[in-house]
Amino acid sequence: MPEKPYDKTIKTINKLAPIWQKRLGLDHWDIKHTPIDNHYGDDNGQDHKVTATTHAQWQYMDANIKWYLPSAVRHDDETLEKILVHELVHVLLSPEQTLIDTEIVHSSSHGQYNETQTNALVERNYEHIELSTEMVTKALINAWQTHT
Repeated sequence: MPEKPYDKTIKTINKLAPIWQKRLGLDHWDIKHTPIDNHYGDDNGQDHKVTATTHAQWQYMDANIKWYLPSAVRHDDETLEKILVHELVHVLLSPEQTLIDTEIVHSSSHGQYNETQTNALVERNYEHIELSTEMVTKALINAWQTHT
């Protein structure tokens, strides 16, 4: 019986995850990879663009990477590996990446920013988090490929 696309995708993620978790020094973390059989959220038809999301509780070294299978199956193994590393970099950088969010919420709740300013700061912070994550991801993959 031929392998289903979702099965192949899950198998690829499960094969690559422990390799990259070790490479990134995250093998002591409890990182779950949760397959989700639907698209991410509801963002006006752009749902298919989100392949995975990460939620990390860095203080407990615990993370969950949700894989949105309808999007994930579109990718070849090399692209899935890049997405995996990107999500693991979110885990790696989570203590720093949540620091600004915490400060924005704290400052906003104490009246330093109005709702419009808070929303703009949150959006700008998100953009910076994605940029820094992607830069580190590309550097790590490039360094690994160069030395193997």
